[in-house]
Amino acid sequence: MAGVLPRLERQGAKSKPEVAPEEVLYTDTDRSGDTLDLDLSSLWWYGTDSDFRPKGRNWPLIWAYIIEGGGSTKTTSVTSMAVIAALDGFPGVVFDLDSNMSSTTVLGYDETALKGKKTAIDLLYGRATLDEVALPARYRVGDGDDPEEDFEPIENLRVVPGSPAMADADRAIAEDADRNDWFAEILRSYEGIDSVFYVDFPASYGKMPYSVLRMLDEEDSVIPSIKADPKAVKLVKRLTDELERVRDKNRGCRSVPGRPTLKHLILSGTQPLTWPEQVAARRATAAAEAMYSSVLLPYIRYSADAEKIYEDAVPLPILLPDSVASVDYREVMRRMWMFPYLDECGCDYCPGALE
Repeated sequence: MAGVLPRLERQGAKSKPEVAPEEVLYTDTDRSGDTLDLDLSSLWWYGTDSDFRPKGRNWPLIWAYIIEGGGSTKTTSVTSMAVIAALDGFPGVVFDLDSNMSSTTVLGYDETALKGKKTAIDLLYGRATLDEVALPARYRVGDGDDPEEDFEPIENLRVVPGSPAMADADRAIAEDADRNDWFAEILRSYEGIDSVFYVDFPASYGKMPYSVLRMLDEEDSVIPSIKADPKAVKLVKRLTDELERVRDKNRGCRSVPGRPTLKHLILSGTQPLTWPEQVAARRATAAAEAMYSSVLLPYIRYSADAEKIYEDAVPLPILLPDSVASVDYREVMRRMWMFPYLDECGCDYCPGALE
């Protein structure tokens, strides 16, 4: 059985590049276009109850991991952050909405294991409920396929498995406009105790991603996870444009929140091994700090072993708990949920310890 991961001391401050490109600074804005107070907009728990449930609704916080283009680090970030939270007692559900099923694989299920089981496509078509589809997350400990002998459960975490059929999700919604409400129906009928819904999107913007993003409010978080590469940083601007399009399309609509907001940005693969990659990483870091400093999370350092999570079907914090990337993801999660404690206990997990 998976153990509880230790709460770590704060890592050293991130290095700042000497020169940053001159770009327009990204800031969160509210529905009227006014700039939000960054001290409050960065607190994901702000406006939530004691269970991290935004006030006035019955479903959990939604963390949306989305960025256009392949080769990002969405899956590693989704699964690592969900597992760390689950091991620390925060229940959650990972929604794998990508046809390549990467999060599903890392959390213990391949296509063979899913034979006869419901998947995300069944949710989209309304053929099953969330509880009928979501499976207990697990990780591989043996070479066979015996669910008892070869897998170990990850407590407090479930996964809505992906499916190759999700590649046609946009077309399904185009052919049946009622399917645009599939995610809204899941949320409104929800009666569970999960703290966070972690949503792993495909690497494109279309009707299916739109049907989910329009259900996000400002208390929720859009969290692009990108490699430390200048080209990847440029993709964030396209994402902010897409989020603004979603907000504009739903402005004044009372049936959906329609306020997806880029609240955090994960920059991964910093401090790579080769010199050309180091140069690119420094340029990417400079660009990210220049444009998105208000939403940047602690950097995820390069780990050559990170790709093993797919081969071994084991999430990074369990497979390599002491790797630099796992250490960094734990720091990221501490930043994501540290604020509700407000120094009440005086431990090094509270905000005052970071001063």
